[in-house]
Amino acid sequence: MARKAFIITPKDRKEEELLRQLIARMGLEGRLLDEEELEDAGLALALTKVDRTKLADSKRVMRKLRS
Repeated sequence: MARKAFIITPKDRKEEELLRQLIARMGLEGRLLDEEELEDAGLALALTKVDRTKLADSKRVMRKLRS
């Protein structure tokens, strides 16, 4: 069975500490993600939802890269 994970963004330090305590009390694994890791997770999620049935026009892509 594949493991799953939650990404939870606390609204302040107090909520962050409450979540840390809850995770520890429940005996779960958890860690904080830095900004880059959080962006990577968001990008990975976006890539799983992208439409892979359409191909980009190579001329249009090259124009965009040159500009």
